[in-house]
Amino acid sequence: MNTETTPRRARRATALIGGTFAAVLALAACGGNSDTPEGAVENFLDNGIEDLANSMAAGDFEGAANDAEEYLCAEDADGLKEAGAMFEGMSEDEIKDAMGDEALVPEDWSYEIGEVTEDGDTASVEVTMTEDGEDTEETFDLVKEDDAWKICGQFA
Repeated sequence: MNTETTPRRARRATALIGGTFAAVLALAACGGNSDTPEGAVENFLDNGIEDLANSMAAGDFEGAANDAEEYLCAEDADGLKEAGAMFEGMSEDEIKDAMGDEALVPEDWSYEIGEVTEDGDTASVEVTMTEDGEDTEETFDLVKEDDAWKICGQFA
């Protein structure tokens, strides 16, 4: 293993993972189905976020991408696979160091769906997420793929 590039790869991976985890938390805000934009976001946040986060925490980005296919557009699922390539050749400890000790999905958080804007095969859903009494505003962009709404633009 080239020890000169390992720290650089770990820093790059850490930066990417930090952004990815923020996106995971942002994606974690919604229960419904993919027939509507808000339903797609709710379905991911209520059902898919934990599996995705667990796979990512284990360094299994291929598994994360597979878990996410139901919820994310093809471009974002591919982005997760590419992120995983940065961890190739790293030990489990190096991956854990790069990802940090923070839980990907907080134990006590909630969300509220706000404004939904739909324009043909694209949409956006405003979500207010609350964690530890602090509100965060997130916007989820979605596209319609194979007649289902998918979150897109978070991981690409």
